[in-house]
Amino acid sequence: MEQQLLGYEHTLYRLDQAEHIVEKLDRVAPQILRTRRNSMKRPVEEIMPDLRRAGFEHVAYIVEFKHDWSLASALIKRWRPESHTFHLPWREMTITLQGVTYQLGLTIDGDPVGGCIDGWKQHHDGWSIENFFQQLLGAIPDLEDKQELEQDVIEERLLRYRRGYIMQVIGGILFPNASDSRVHIRWLPLLEDHDRYGRLSWGLAVLAWLYCQMCRAMKHSQRNLGGCISLLLSWAYLHIPLLWPVGFDTRRFLLVERWVEYRLDNAKGEHRLRHYRRMLNGIGILNVDWTPYAGLHL
Repeated sequence: MEQQLLGYEHTLYRLDQAEHIVEKLDRVAPQILRTRRNSMKRPVEEIMPDLRRAGFEHVAYIVEFKHDWSLASALIKRWRPESHTFHLPWREMTITLQGVTYQLGLTIDGDPVGGCIDGWKQHHDGWSIENFFQQLLGAIPDLEDKQELEQDVIEERLLRYRRGYIMQVIGGILFPNASDSRVHIRWLPLLEDHDRYGRLSWGLAVLAWLYCQMCRAMKHSQRNLGGCISLLLSWAYLHIPLLWPVGFDTRRFLLVERWVEYRLDNAKGEHRLRHYRRMLNGIGILNVDWTPYAGLHL
């Protein structure tokens, strides 16, 4: 059945002559990549000025975005790691820095984003990671502890709540890996200097991380998908109108916020995955919006 839906997969090879993952579509069962399960809520109003100064004001409104695993999986099967583009019947397309700015409202210039923890004690006066975590957030997290940070308006607790929320935004929304719910410790040092947030090129780093995670997801053994999938899906909705969820045409900025209320049942993913594969294979060049950011309707 899959071979009837595609028909050209035998011609797709990587530049190193290795077989492209899409060539397996007619020989294996449909595989749906799962994205990170996010339990975050929108922030309390008291920390919004801090999020605005850090450049995360808009991102805070998309924490409730529910991902369409089937669409993300269908797009990944057409991703080419050599060129970082989606190989589609009509032409190649990709997510650009312009898209990151319009979709997420993040800056694309400024200082580079770093998160390396090599030589931790030398750079932090001999402090251990546990002590540093205790100082910034007031608690050392346990793998089994799923309680939310207290939303107390007391200044010290509010400061720690703000840091904890930004840590979740960075590690859970903008730079998630393929794990289910964990945030990497590499982002912890960024919480130390709040004034530095707004000077960093978050948009550039988010796009590079998404590219990296999509390349990793091309392995057929991969089961999870990292990266900012809200950016990927919103980009697809806007550039390919036939994918646009019915009834979600409210004009908003940032653009990704349009789909926050869209709720779907990922339990029926296999049927939708086949539907998206068929749709992407049949869409013509006239069904693609090549300049979605040029219209006044934004």
